[in-house]
Amino acid sequence: MIEHLSAVTQIANGNWVVNTFVSDEKTARRKPFLNTENELQTGFKASFLAEEPNELKFSSIAEAIDDLIKQVAIFVKVFSDDTNRTVVHPFFGELDFEDWQKFQVKHFTHHFKQFGLV
Repeated sequence: MIEHLSAVTQIANGNWVVNTFVSDEKTARRKPFLNTENELQTGFKASFLAEEPNELKFSSIAEAIDDLIKQVAIFVKVFSDDTNRTVVHPFFGELDFEDWQKFQVKHFTHHFKQFGLV
């Protein structure tokens, strides 16, 4: 799961390009969710993810955590370097830094709850 959080953060960083298109209609309908207190739905499955988990990239939890921390730092840096930056999220459409932050909080919280961490 740590590698999953890191991988999705890489989308915002521009280090993992997910070829997807989200129509303006879907973006207009979905994006307001980011401004609510609502949580991501249990069992939600992103269409760009494989049915089976990817093979592990790292040989230890510590390495995976280090990579996640690195990806989050890159996330902050790329948006700080370009305050007008937007990146297409595969479900919500084009997001700026503020919206990506809102998504990340919901996404991380969703999985932290899944494993009883919060």
